Amino acid sequence: MKFTTVAALIVLSAVSAWTQEAVAEPEFADVFFRLDAGKLVPLERETGTIQGKTSGFIVTNAKTVSDFPGAKSPVRFSPGQHLEFIARTLMGQSAVDPNSIYVLRKLDVKKKSRELVMSSGHFTPIGGSSKSSMTQGVLPVDFSRYGASSIKMTTSALQSGEYALSRISGRTVFCFGID
Repeated sequence: MKFTTVAALIVLSAVSAWTQEAVAEPEFADVFFRLDAGKLVPLERETGTIQGKTSGFIVTNAKTVSDFPGAKSPVRFSPGQHLEFIARTLMGQSAVDPNSIYVLRKLDVKKKSRELVMSSGHFTPIGGSSKSSMTQGVLPVDFSRYGASSIKMTTSALQSGEYALSRISGRTVFCFGID
């Protein structure tokens, strides 16, 4: 009797595992998609142009930015919702903290472009200072495993604006906007 019960449980477990659908995962590593009702929605992919900008004469302000074309991303989402993004990772199922690799940043909107400030400085005839941080402008996200080789990033409700997902030091970003 016990053998029959154990055999039945094994068969049911095998059938249950066989009938489960695999989740959709990105084909390539470090490419971000929005997860919407189980489907992967592509984001705008951009590679930034690095630019140095200065202003002033005796007192000078300087900054280095990564500049992305267009004042708005063509990929738009509604405000007030928690968004979920998926990225295949080269880390696989390792114990590396995804917060040390992937980031969500808010972009500064200009007339014809969006920019991400990488470093800034203030200089006078008697001295100056500068700062550079790879975590400048990083917004909090929650990470969890997704499928066999991917991670899921979940945001809080985002304000209106332009955003980019990327590796912490990557020049290629995946952009979207909130209206």
